[in-house]
Amino acid sequence: MYPINKPFKIQLTAIAIGLLSSSSLVIASTYNPMEHPQNNFSTLEQLNSNVDEQGKSKSILESLQQSEITSKRAHYLEILDLLKQNKLDEAGNKIADFLKKHPDEADYYNLQALLETLKKDLIAAQQNYDKALRLEPQNILALLGSAKLALDQEQLAKAQDFANKAIAINTKTINAYLMLADIAYKQKNSTEAEKQLLLAKDKASDDIKVEIEVIKGLGKFYGLQKQPEKTLALCEDLVKRYPTNNLALEMLVQAQLFNHQKALAEQSLEKIIALDKQDIGSRLLLARLLSEYPDKDKQTLSLLDEAAKIAPDKPEANVFKTAYLIKHQQYPEALVLAHKIDQQFPNLVLGKLLTGDTYLAQKQYEKAIEQYQLAYKSEANDKILLTISDILIIQKKPADAIKLLNNALDKTPKDLAIHFKLATIYQQQNDSKLAEAHYDAMLNEQSDNVIALNNLAILYAQKDDPKALDLAKRAYDKAPESAAILDTYGHILIKQNQANEGLKLLEKAASLAPKQNDIQLHLAEAYASNNNKAKAISILEPLVNSELEFSEKKTALVLLETLTSH
Repeated sequence: MYPINKPFKIQLTAIAIGLLSSSSLVIASTYNPMEHPQNNFSTLEQLNSNVDEQGKSKSILESLQQSEITSKRAHYLEILDLLKQNKLDEAGNKIADFLKKHPDEADYYNLQALLETLKKDLIAAQQNYDKALRLEPQNILALLGSAKLALDQEQLAKAQDFANKAIAINTKTINAYLMLADIAYKQKNSTEAEKQLLLAKDKASDDIKVEIEVIKGLGKFYGLQKQPEKTLALCEDLVKRYPTNNLALEMLVQAQLFNHQKALAEQSLEKIIALDKQDIGSRLLLARLLSEYPDKDKQTLSLLDEAAKIAPDKPEANVFKTAYLIKHQQYPEALVLAHKIDQQFPNLVLGKLLTGDTYLAQKQYEKAIEQYQLAYKSEANDKILLTISDILIIQKKPADAIKLLNNALDKTPKDLAIHFKLATIYQQQNDSKLAEAHYDAMLNEQSDNVIALNNLAILYAQKDDPKALDLAKRAYDKAPESAAILDTYGHILIKQNQANEGLKLLEKAASLAPKQNDIQLHLAEAYASNNNKAKAISILEPLVNSELEFSEKKTALVLLETLTSH
C-alpha cells in the first residue's frame, strides 16, 4: 500500500465513432444543404423560358439565379461560421433577419436548430428541424439533425428512423451510416456497428478525404475492439488504390505504428517526404522514430534541419533538436540553440524552458530554477511551477517549495495539481494532518479523484481510522484495474480482518505489477492471514534476499522471521 505520487489517468471507454461525438454543428459543416439537389435554393429554376428567342432571357435568368444562390450560400456559410465561433447572438440576429424576408427557406430553420442546440434548448432545436421538414420533407440536414438530437437523448429507435430516412433519400449520406453505427454501439451490437461503418466507407470510396474520415472512425472502433490489424488492412488497401496520395500514406503510417510495425512506418514516411519536399510533420515524426536508434544520429539531425529550413518561422523542429541534443548530452550545442529559439520567439517561453532543461540535465539547479522562473513569470502554469518545486525538493529545500506552492495556491485556491503536490510533500514529511487537508481540498472539488481517495485512504489506514476502507473502495470502484489502487484496497481489507476478499485483490494487483516489491509483501501478508504460510514464505524469501531496497523491506524481514520461527 503506497501513495500514488503522480497523476493517475483513467481511460474511460467512450463511443469512439469520431464524427458522431461532436455536436450537430459538425453534421452541418460536413453536409452542405446548398448542394443538396432538393434544396429550396432551386426555386428560381421555375423561371424557365421556352423558345429560341427566349434563350437570351433564359441565360439572364440563370445568371440571376446563380447570383442569388451564391449570395445565399455566402450568407449561410457566414452564419455557420458564427455558430462555429460560438457567436450565438450575432448568428441568431442574422438568422432572424433572413427568415423575416424568406420564411420558407428550410435550411435556415436548420441553422436556427443548430443555434438552439448550442444554446442547449433541445425542444426548440427539434421544433425548427420539424419546420424545415414540413417545408421540405426530404431535407437531409434536418433528418440528420433530428437523428442526432434523438441519439443524444438516448431515443435510439427514433434516431434510427431519421437516419434510415436520410439514406432512403440519398444512399451516400455518410453521416447517416455513422449515426446508425453509433446507435448499434450504444446497443452493444459491435457487429452491426462495424457493418454500418464499413457501409459508410464503401459509400465514400469515390472521395478519398471523406473515406479517410470514415477510416479514422473505424480505427477508433477497432482500437476499442482491440483489433488494430483491421485498421492496418483498410489503410493498406487505401494506399494500393492511391499509392502517391500523402493523405493515404499518412493514414498507413499511423496504422503501422499502432500495429508496432515501426520499420514499415519509417519506409512510408520516407515515401511521403519524397513526394512532398515541403512536408514538415512527416520529417518530424520520422526524426522522432529514428532518434530512438543510437546509430541514426546524422539522419535524425538532418531531418530536423530540413524541417527548420522549410519553416523557419516555426519553432517545432529546433525545439525537438534541442531536446535531442540534451538527451545525448550535447549541452553546449543545446544551450546555443535554446538561446536562438528564445531570441527568435521572445513571446514564447520555449527557449527559457529548454535552457532550464539543459541546466537541469547537468544538475545545475540554481541556473535551471532561474530560467524556469523567467518562464513562469511570462506564462504561469502548473507544469513549470511543479518543476521548480521538484528541484527545490531535490535541493533539500522543502520549506521553499511549500512557500512557493502556497503563494501560487493563494491565487488559484482550487488548483488540484498544487493541492496534490503539497499533499505529497507533507506526506513525505510525515505531516499527515496537512496532507489530509490538501487531499480533502481535492475531493471537495472533485469527489471521485482517484489519487486523493487512494492516498487519503492510506493516511487513514496508518492511524487505524475505519474511514480508510470506504475511501479505498471508492477509489477501487473508479479504477479497478490499477495495481496501486488494488493494493491499497486489498491491504486495508486485510488489516480490517477481511482476509479472503483482500487476498483476491492483492493477487490481481501482483499480477498487474509483478515487480512492485511493496505489493509482493502485501500479498505475502495476505497469504499469511489466510493461513497459507508456505505461499507467504515463497514470496518473502526472494524479497528479503534481493539486493534491491524498497520502503518496507524491514517489514518483510520481520514477517519472514516470524513465519519461519514457528
